[in-house]
Amino acid sequence: MAQNLSGAGRVTIFPMLHDWETQSRCVLAYTTTDGGLTAVMGVIPVEGNVHEPGDLLALAARHGFIGEWKGTHEQRSGCWLACTGAGSRTVRKPGTIDAPAASWSLDMVRAVDLEGTYYGHRRVLAGRMTLADEQLADQARTLVSGALVTAA
Repeated sequence: MAQNLSGAGRVTIFPMLHDWETQSRCVLAYTTTDGGLTAVMGVIPVEGNVHEPGDLLALAARHGFIGEWKGTHEQRSGCWLACTGAGSRTVRKPGTIDAPAASWSLDMVRAVDLEGTYYGHRRVLAGRMTLADEQLADQARTLVSGALVTAA
């Protein structure tokens, strides 16, 4: 069941090619809560992005899994999200935005408790993220502007 969550802290924002077949791109944001035990991954909505991923755990499942992750299909999808988020901070894609102190809210679509600790996280929350700072949100949306696939 969806619920809202909000917080403030370091947020890493990066573009992602999320569907190879359609060449669809989105903007993802990663942060943590609970002292880092919970990874928070959100899609930043971009107007005109008709192929925006809705369910991030389904997006993770489409990208496949590495065999070292344990647990159910959903838990391994959560591991992929935790890996992608944590990796976004250590190996930055061109255009990555690192906001050291940003307020955010998440329309939480999915939550998954991991089978163990992965990338410092025991839980992953995923949904649509809204940034309180509209200037930062505008900057984030430009990461995919001009690269969007729109409906014909």
